[in-house]
Amino acid sequence: MNVEEISLEDKEYPEMLKKIKNPPIKIYVKGNKKILNDKAIAIVGSRDCTEKGKENARMFSINLAKAGFTIVSGMAKGIDSASHIGAIDVCGKTIAVLGCGINYVYPKENEEIYKKIIETGGAIVSEYQDMIEPDSEKFRNRNRIVSGLSLGILVVEAELRSGTSITARYAKEQNRDVFCIPNAIENKKGIGTNKLIQKGAKLVIEPNDIIEKYTGCKLKQITIEDIENKNKIDLSNIKEEYREICKVIQEESLGINDISKKVNLDISELYQRLLLMELEDIIEIKQNKYVIKGVK
Repeated sequence: MNVEEISLEDKEYPEMLKKIKNPPIKIYVKGNKKILNDKAIAIVGSRDCTEKGKENARMFSINLAKAGFTIVSGMAKGIDSASHIGAIDVCGKTIAVLGCGINYVYPKENEEIYKKIIETGGAIVSEYQDMIEPDSEKFRNRNRIVSGLSLGILVVEAELRSGTSITARYAKEQNRDVFCIPNAIENKKGIGTNKLIQKGAKLVIEPNDIIEKYTGCKLKQITIEDIENKNKIDLSNIKEEYREICKVIQEESLGINDISKKVNLDISELYQRLLLMELEDIIEIKQNKYVIKGVK
């Protein structure tokens, strides 16, 4: 996909970002540039987070995206990744702001998230072009853009001294709202979050605490379990020879070689089954990987 360069003087440049103290002179965008001016909430937190932290980030993201907010984050491991995934879960829009060149996927393990963000109508944004590698200064610079694109930021889980605290500081300087999920006092990963609440950040315990502030409405909350159950198919309705294949594919989209290893079938036999499953409208191929389509 082509990269679009947007300068500060261009009409496509995000209005919210234009108003911060030191907006980037240029940004590089892959994907849907129209959402750069949508109402957005940033969700941020530690890379080295707890499983509960990831769960909270994804759950808040699911509900905020369902309510029409674009989710902004930094595509790092941990909280950032869970936030992007939550928006993708409900076909919502999400923006990943990189601390490296627009074509440099970091961390490498998030390559699939990078692709899915674009596929689902989201956008990748950076003030660095091409394959420029990340470093600590670029990550700090990235954080001002994350908050700058957003009405407010939600801090899910942050240690006492972290990049997340820097993002919260930028948000405060930019007159953005800062929301925090409180953490148990014994959770060292969440000390920074609790300190932000002490300093005046708004404590939130459910997505409606944020949704209601900006829309005046409360929505029925969607759980992660709701999403995962919706995405599962009833294997009892599948022919027995297809069930093991469906089981591994519904967990993650896979290429034929990976499926072969997981179901212990040689490629030629597996190919025949996959072809029949395509004809029966059970699966489809997207970017050379097999995904569940549905059952007739």
